[in-house]
Amino acid sequence: VNCVIFPVVTLTMIYKKTARYDDLLTVKTIFKSQTSVKIEFDYEIYNETNELLTTGYSMLVFVDMKTGRPILPPDYVSEKINAL
Repeated sequence: VNCVIFPVVTLTMIYKKTARYDDLLTVKTIFKSQTSVKIEFDYEIYNETNELLTTGYSMLVFVDMKTGRPILPPDYVSEKINAL
């Protein structure tokens, strides 16, 4: 069994409004796509009055922890992704 890690290779954030200390924030994570060795997500962060504060994007790569090389996602990950 391979130990898999998911390093972030790309992360972009666009700040639209300021969040304040003690604000209750909601983070919405949106599955964007998945290819053989990478997975992409979009993000939206809202405050208590449902104002959009921040948008974001990330790309993660499935990597074998022992070899450091990109690999196909394990079956348990693929099953979760396919269920979305």
